[in-house]
Amino acid sequence: MRQILVFSALAIAAMFIFTSNVNAETEYENPDLQLKFNWKEEGDGLSPQTKLPGDPEAQKTVMAQYSNNFGLVRSDRQPVNVGTWTSEAVEFDVALSINSFDIWWQDQENGDDSCVWTISIEVNGAEVSEDESDCQDDGTELTKRTHNLATSVSLVAGDTLGINLVYEGWNDIKIYYDNSTYDTGLNIVGKHNFFFAPTWIGSTITIEFAEAWPVNWETNLDGGYIMLMGDEMYMADNSKASVSEGNEYTINMANGSADVTSVIITWTEVTGNGIRLMMDYNTFDHAMGGNNTNGTVGTPPLLTLNLQKASGLLGDDGGLLGLPGFEIMIAIPAIAFVARKYRTN
Repeated sequence: MRQILVFSALAIAAMFIFTSNVNAETEYENPDLQLKFNWKEEGDGLSPQTKLPGDPEAQKTVMAQYSNNFGLVRSDRQPVNVGTWTSEAVEFDVALSINSFDIWWQDQENGDDSCVWTISIEVNGAEVSEDESDCQDDGTELTKRTHNLATSVSLVAGDTLGINLVYEGWNDIKIYYDNSTYDTGLNIVGKHNFFFAPTWIGSTITIEFAEAWPVNWETNLDGGYIMLMGDEMYMADNSKASVSEGNEYTINMANGSADVTSVIITWTEVTGNGIRLMMDYNTFDHAMGGNNTNGTVGTPPLLTLNLQKASGLLGDDGGLLGLPGFEIMIAIPAIAFVARKYRTN
């Protein structure tokens, strides 16, 4: 009798799975997120990828241009092209709001608060906006200055985004960039990522997402830019996580559809309760005021996902009627998003 019951349950479960696969549409979330597009030293790139916290920054010295009359009086200063940084081609259509530009720099002489920056945004190498902004201070201290922008662009798959910077001043300066701390770059709001339903089965948690500009998540795991936290300060071991290419999806967009390929991150040997995913592209305060070894105190992650552990069908041990190794989920775990708030200018 038990064999009949088991096989009947298996048949029902198989029909359930088949029906779900046929009728279900891909479920995803596509929230607005503000990402930092960092200046990269390699290839003068522009990317959400951040180096590991211990990696050295890049430095760029900019020589002021002017007329030096008999070595006594400086006059007729000229604009100096600092350079252009350009992204890889975007994977799918996305509308962006470019809110600000951060730059770490220091005056190499005796300070000059009269300098001017010209910040140009480019799409496919063509200028779409130009803003002028003053120094904000004399540059004697190495600090980050933020220059507000208000540029909106709509990219289609294959487009590139760039920034050109021009400096005009009396003194030589040095710019610091491409580092976890010296995060010179653009702050951009957009629907950069698609998040698909995660799974939490037994001691294994899997998340899946697709990015408009893919980055190296092996590096981000090593840097602690993404982690699983649980009750009582539980933290999953990122060394037990692996990154793999995911699935191909066709996503309906406002102006058609987009074909995307996801990335999957899988953690094994997860033993905590109340697990939430904390995700960023740089360091953050994973303890939010507690004793932590990662991130900046008071800086929340870009995104927090509260995960739900799946239940087995007809059994208490995660299996069908308690059969080991046969685990059928009756529902996709819900995704609860808590996105970091960002300021618009």
